[in-house]
Amino acid sequence: MENIYNAYSKVIHGQTYFFVKKYLSFPEFNNVPDVLVGYGMHVDFDKACKIAMINNQEIKDRLRKMEQEQAPQAKIFNLPAHPAGVHRRAK
Repeated sequence: MENIYNAYSKVIHGQTYFFVKKYLSFPEFNNVPDVLVGYGMHVDFDKACKIAMINNQEIKDRLRKMEQEQAPQAKIFNLPAHPAGVHRRAK
């Protein structure tokens, strides 16, 4: 069992909104989908993380850094709870 994080930003009516999701994943089981356990949307990235129940500063920093490296249109990335294995998942 591990946590996977997904975040992206989207411009809505001229304002950038950050969308952050936290999933519980069970890679040890076949055909078990990830479970959404936290979801946050806000114009402030830190507030979106707080709403999604992501409190670990290291994870938030890694999400923010990856978000800034993405293209300016839509930014989608996944991040496991530990730095050992970064998973990217197509949306």
